[in-house]
Amino acid sequence: MDILFILVVPFLVMVIVTRVTFSLVGATIVTLMIAFVLGVHVQPFWVIGIAIGSFVVGLLVAKKVLERKPGM
Repeated sequence: MDILFILVVPFLVMVIVTRVTFSLVGATIVTLMIAFVLGVHVQPFWVIGIAIGSFVVGLLVAKKVLERKPGM
């Protein structure tokens, strides 16, 4: 359950927040704040690696979505 949560949350937060803020920097800051609140930084190193991988994939998808539909 924990691994599924770590896999999905950073990806979804990046994509959703980018659609709201129209900014990758803002979405990155919000995603990192949520990760620290959820306690990702106190997990084992392999869980942190999975979270970083999910964040990077979310960043790439959000960038592609932002290029396709730039917002305002």
